[in-house]
Formats: sequence, C-alpha cells, structure tokens
Amino acid sequence: MPAKPCSDWCVAVLYKLLFLGLSFEFSSIGLLFVGSHSAALIGSYLLLHALGCALLALVLMLLIPARYRRPRGWVLAYLFAFNFFMPIVGLVCVTGGLLLGFWLPRTSGKEPFEMAGQLRFTTHRNHEGTGFRGGQVRAQLGNNQAPLDQRLKALVAVQDTPARATGSLLRTLLADPADDMRLLAYGILDGKEKQITHRILESRRRLDQADQPADRFGLNKLVAELYWELIYQDLVQGDMRTFSAGQVRKYAVQALQLRTDDAGVWFLLTRLELFSGDVDAAERALAEARKNNFARERLLPYLAELRFLQHRYDEVRALFDELADQPGVPALAQSRRYWRPELPRAPIYLLPEGGRT
Repeated sequence: MPAKPCSDWCVAVLYKLLFLGLSFEFSSIGLLFVGSHSAALIGSYLLLHALGCALLALVLMLLIPARYRRPRGWVLAYLFAFNFFMPIVGLVCVTGGLLLGFWLPRTSGKEPFEMAGQLRFTTHRNHEGTGFRGGQVRAQLGNNQAPLDQRLKALVAVQDTPARATGSLLRTLLADPADDMRLLAYGILDGKEKQITHRILESRRRLDQADQPADRFGLNKLVAELYWELIYQDLVQGDMRTFSAGQVRKYAVQALQLRTDDAGVWFLLTRLELFSGDVDAAERALAEARKNNFARERLLPYLAELRFLQHRYDEVRALFDELADQPGVPALAQSRRYWRPELPRAPIYLLPEGGRT
C-alpha cells in the first residue's frame, strides 16, 4: 500500500535530522571544554550550534500540531532563536511542551461546521390548523392585494392537496406578480410531477429487466397507471399530455397481451378513451371491463358519460336512477339533480362546526 512506505520514509528523515542536529549540538558543546579562547574556536562553536539549532527547529516544526505551524517562517525562526539563545535549555523546554501536549487529555473537542440543506417552506401543521377554511384559500390566493405572508400561508396550506383539485389554481399563480408566489407554486407542481416521473423511470427500468410474464404484466399495468396519474392530476399540458396518453395506451395494451381478463386495465382504457374523445374505443373497453366482472357501481358514472357523448340522453337519465349521492363528490350530486330533479336530495346534516355533508 502506497501510504506506508511514505510514512516510513518520513519517519526515517526525521530520525536522521534529529541525529544530525543533536550531533552538531553536542559537538559545539564539546568545543567549549577544549580550553582555548581563540576566535576560530568561538566561530566553530557558533557555526556548529547554529546548524544544530536549525536542524532541531525543523524537526520540532514537523512534530508540533498542524494548527501551530502557521505562519511557517515565523514559527521556524522562533524555534531556531529559542534553541540558539538558550542552548540545551530551549531544546528541553520545547520537547517537554510537546510531550505534555501529547500525553495530557484534550480539554475541548473540535466542532467543525457542517453544510446545511437548502431551506424550504415548512409543511408543518400545528394543532390549531392552518387558519383557512373552504373557499377562503382560493379567495386569498386570487387576491393580489392581500398581504404576501397570508397568501404564502394559504399556498402552503394547499400544497398537500391532490393536484387534480388545485392544478388550475397553481398554474394561474405561475403568472402572479409576486416572485415568492410564482416560485412556490412552480415548486409544488414540479415536485408532484417529479415524484410520479421518478416512479415511472424506476418501473420502466424494472420492466426491462423482468423475465416472468406475471412480473411484466404487473409492471406494464403500473407504468400505464402512473402515466395516467400525470394526466388525471393535471400535471402535464399540451404535447406532454398527448405523449402521456399515448404511453398509457401503449403499456395498457402490452399488459393486455399478457392477460386479457384484467378488468382494471380495461377500466383504465375506458377512462383514457373517454378523455381522448374516442367514443367507439371507450365503448369497447367498457364492455370488456363489464365482461370481466368490474364493479358496476364504479362504471356507472363513466357509462353515463359515454351515453351522453353518444347523445343517448334517455339512458343517461335512467343511469342516474342507479347513481346515489356520494359524500365528498359534489359534482356527482349536482349532475344527478340536473338529470333527475324529481328525485329526493340527499339529507343535509349539520356538523359541530357548522359544515355540511
């Protein structure tokens, strides 16, 4: 491994420098005991002492912690001067300081800074609620004169609502004069689309690797449903919507080639063809769904829509006799009252907060 030879080489260099530095230092001290006081002897002592101090300063420079080595020039000069003007004593003091630093425990640990993630609007809901009810959110978002913080709170309050219900409103906000409103509306739409697109890419990757017919059927059906979700939630427009519709049809047909008796795939094709306006194809898909025992109650709204597109209005009225009002689906109740005004309306119950159902 390359790191070990380099480490051994560095240690060997340190030992050599230390040995040379101590050799020069002890040699200079030995000259002091010769007994002569000539200028040549003093010059030799100073030269050997300076060389020893320079080598020892370099060794000490490499041994002290990295945070104490800067600025390098001044630290090296300080160690040299400390050893030069205090022979032996300076070396002992610096060496003792290093040993104490290595042996004594650290009094405080290093706390490096960490990178924080990108800030985003919080989705936290406290126990008091968001402060908006019913149409108040839509009115608040549509009012450009309202305070920006209130409009942002209203937008945050609807970000978890399915895009099917808020898509048109969010697209309107893309032209809002406030930059924060535009960015947040775009982020909500883009985030919802990316979630589904990521699942599509992952499912298609698994489909390419699948070998068993059962696995390929399930993955084809899943990809078709995910592409339909992009359309149903109003997350794609224009050419992308046309492309997504084509992908729904493609993967649904591939699923039916593996299993022709799956009522769920036929029901998906029924919805797709009704959305595309292909009445004949919707008729065939709906008939296959009924043939494969798909629940008639779930087919009734789509059958009524198909009969309306075929201008068979008497059958539409007859189908609304079978359709019951469903809580949470006001559009169905309104359509039922329009086609069958003589039928009794669903009862209205008052909730504790004054709401209706």
